[in-house]
Amino acid sequence: MPAVNDAKAAAFAIAFYTGSQSGGISRGASIIARQSNGEALNSANEEDVDDAAIILYYLVKGLSNIPYYWGVSARAIDLKDDETRSYAVGNVVTWFQFSSTKRGYEPPEFFKNRNTFFIIYSLTGRPIQKFSSFPEEDEILFVPHSTFLVVDREEEAGRHKIYLRQIELGFSEWSVLWVDDNILDPNWQNKAHMERVSSRAMNQNVHIIPKSCTESGLSFLRSPFGQRLRNCDKFRIVSDMKRDNESSGRYAGIHFLKAVRQLGFNNRFLIFTGSQKKAMEKIQVEVNQAERQNLLVTELNTGLDTFVGFED
Repeated sequence: MPAVNDAKAAAFAIAFYTGSQSGGISRGASIIARQSNGEALNSANEEDVDDAAIILYYLVKGLSNIPYYWGVSARAIDLKDDETRSYAVGNVVTWFQFSSTKRGYEPPEFFKNRNTFFIIYSLTGRPIQKFSSFPEEDEILFVPHSTFLVVDREEEAGRHKIYLRQIELGFSEWSVLWVDDNILDPNWQNKAHMERVSSRAMNQNVHIIPKSCTESGLSFLRSPFGQRLRNCDKFRIVSDMKRDNESSGRYAGIHFLKAVRQLGFNNRFLIFTGSQKKAMEKIQVEVNQAERQNLLVTELNTGLDTFVGFED
């Protein structure tokens, strides 16, 4: 019965958010998100958090059980001129509040007169149509701390059209670089692990940085965004052992591990494999003792879930 009650409460929280209370809830979410980054709260903010906390708890719990939407969504808002300057092509922007969008290239009809349209390629947006008070909007909801790269921009008749691609750069407190050749396949068997940990709690969202090959993973680690995470205990790395999109793909996980260690990253590293025994045999031959420091190997889903959820 408690599980049934929790499910009902989560569904109600999502429906409640999509109604007239979304502004207050989103403000409370923004405050909690900012607090998790170390910002102090004043007394007025504390009252907002108290008002929104229960709804937020069940909202996040509900979202954690909804699959990611990988595709295009649209949003229309009014921005001042100085605000639009933040959306120059090449800039990275973070939205601290819950952010509502509509599946497809057109925003809801009611908002079409606003001066700024966002066309967004979603990575972790959640489709909440089945729970929404307005199912016709086919809403895709982004959680606080969602980050986007501005890839293009058009100006037309005083209206801004801005194209965004959702990305993960490790700006959140907890993050995992995950390299797997199937990671962007909507039917990927491990997608559910990513979805669970990314909406586990407002103050401990784990953000997954998805990469599909060794070189993409290393490019991130070499970048300024990756360098700031070197040897941070709240940044971890996951790799599969075999990748069909690479030469010497049977040893891809090992090659990636060795390259990561050469870059000076001694962060905790998990190789998730179909056979732990075979993986360990390869590691005994290919990986030296220093490179094995902070290395884990598992074939168990529970081990993977614990690792990416920072629960060990």
